[in-house]
Amino acid sequence: MSNPINADLGLAMTGGGARAAYQVGVLRYMCKKFDGLRPPIITGVSAGAVNAAHLAAYQGSFSESVEQLTNLWLELTTDKVFRTDSSYFFINFFRWGLSFILGGSHIGPRTRGLLDSDPLRKFLVKKLATKATETIPGIQENIDRGHLRVLGITSTNYGTGKSITWVQGKTEEHWERPRRRSVNANITVDHVMASAALPLVFPAVKLNDSWHGDGGIRSIAPLSPAMHLGAKRIIAISTRYRGGQITPDESVIKEYVPAAQIIGILLDSIFLDLLDYDAANMSRINELYEEISEESRKQFKQIQLLILRPSEDLGKLASQYEIRLPLPFRYFTRGFGTRDTKSPDSLSLLMFQHDYLRRLIELGEQDAEQNSLEIEEFLKI
Repeated sequence: MSNPINADLGLAMTGGGARAAYQVGVLRYMCKKFDGLRPPIITGVSAGAVNAAHLAAYQGSFSESVEQLTNLWLELTTDKVFRTDSSYFFINFFRWGLSFILGGSHIGPRTRGLLDSDPLRKFLVKKLATKATETIPGIQENIDRGHLRVLGITSTNYGTGKSITWVQGKTEEHWERPRRRSVNANITVDHVMASAALPLVFPAVKLNDSWHGDGGIRSIAPLSPAMHLGAKRIIAISTRYRGGQITPDESVIKEYVPAAQIIGILLDSIFLDLLDYDAANMSRINELYEEISEESRKQFKQIQLLILRPSEDLGKLASQYEIRLPLPFRYFTRGFGTRDTKSPDSLSLLMFQHDYLRRLIELGEQDAEQNSLEIEEFLKI
């Protein structure tokens, strides 16, 4: 018999690069506290797609899946995500600079990203599949057994500018909107890599003859995939510091604004701002739902939403571990001014440092415990 707390429950995991380790900590506590928890609807975007794919594919209980996902994150190091050797950095940036000087002409292989994410591809293939282009084993098996209803992974089609949600499983509806739509797919590591391909930083990935990148770029309604896929209650795990919404404005820079601060704000607008905007819209629709007639309600869906957020600024936290980064990469990030801001959000996205990731997981567990009563009430709805 299925656990009633799982009925129509969706789990939406947003982006944030290395900060997605925080999501694992939240889930780890929830599995310990709430026996039988297993969301049948899972969606992921950007780094959240890595978490979503693993949870959907693991053959075992959801709690065991989260423990294995914890181990996966704790195995990660910077060199398992992208190349960090000095020769690569020198050659790659030389090619970028030469391309600018030559007006877009290229000598040698075309540079497709600031960093080479092939190590991450190999790592995920080892953990999830046998080949990057083959369907991830376990997803369909979990669907057939009734352990999972549907998985949705979102990427951005660079050719059309549309947000594409790749759907595997049983869905109530497919959707087509001006800038976003869903497509049936057998999810592969390449789908996950495409969703997690940070713009300009990591190379785009070819899917169905089109080049795709980070799913957060055009995901104007990050909660909509879970809603379209049948969720009536959605748990969304954000990596935005909740204190930023309730504390007075505090500048994190003293001198002229460094490039790292501007990049961090731009990336936050991709990965975090739209979740808050979408949540506000959903709240307004729910309020409207209660005031309209029974007949009019047929045009709307009432969705219960719980957003869980870090109690600490993950950008500030990243600065404490920056000194342990590989030397070439550390000099690269410092060149953008990561030491000239108190909260280097752009650095936190790429801080795949073992001790930082462990701290994020611990923080996720602590925050979930602090919000245990709220989570419990939500799951009883």
